[in-house]
Amino acid sequence: MEEKKDNILRRQITGLELRAQDPDRRMVEFVASTNAVDSYGTVLPVDKWDLSRYARNGVVGYQHDIYYSDDPDNVIGRGEAFIDGDVLAIRIFFEPAEINRKAEKVYQKVLFGSINAVSVGFAATEPGHWGQERAGEEPDVYYYNGQELLEVSVVNGPSNPEAGRRSIEEERALHEPERVVEEEPQSDPEPEVKAPDSDDIQFRLTIARATRQLA
Repeated sequence: MEEKKDNILRRQITGLELRAQDPDRRMVEFVASTNAVDSYGTVLPVDKWDLSRYARNGVVGYQHDIYYSDDPDNVIGRGEAFIDGDVLAIRIFFEPAEINRKAEKVYQKVLFGSINAVSVGFAATEPGHWGQERAGEEPDVYYYNGQELLEVSVVNGPSNPEAGRRSIEEERALHEPERVVEEEPQSDPEPEVKAPDSDDIQFRLTIARATRQLA
């Protein structure tokens, strides 16, 4: 889900690509982002990542709960992000079991393969653009022109794609001129015919009987 509750955008990467493991340091290295079009119809260019803030405080969370909970165990490790060719790579160092049982469980599930998704939280640093065909880009894809990595979380699975599409449509609306929609003239509504209720019917019958008796 591309969430904006805290002004942080997120992208989930499924099919965790384990690149290296170091059991002695409880480290797992994997690909976090590429130049491919993601499921939200956007591209995060690898060469435009700003990793400076993350290098100073490379927090790794679980399910992004580091924002919505004061439980310190939702921070399950520290991360080192770096550009390796045409991918953004992440090394996660999971906290030891004796100080964080949640980190141990997530670590084991990652190694086992039952949890295989990671989410990068980022903020756009430059206005993006919709793809330009003359530049070999896809016109229906939104290309970010710069993004800052803020956090990384191991997550159970991909987010709601409907939320992502809705957010991209909002982004499109900001970059396209407003369209004036002419409303079709509406005819005057027909007057509502109210069905008589039982008391009204009884009153009319009483008047009719009285009229016949007087005739």
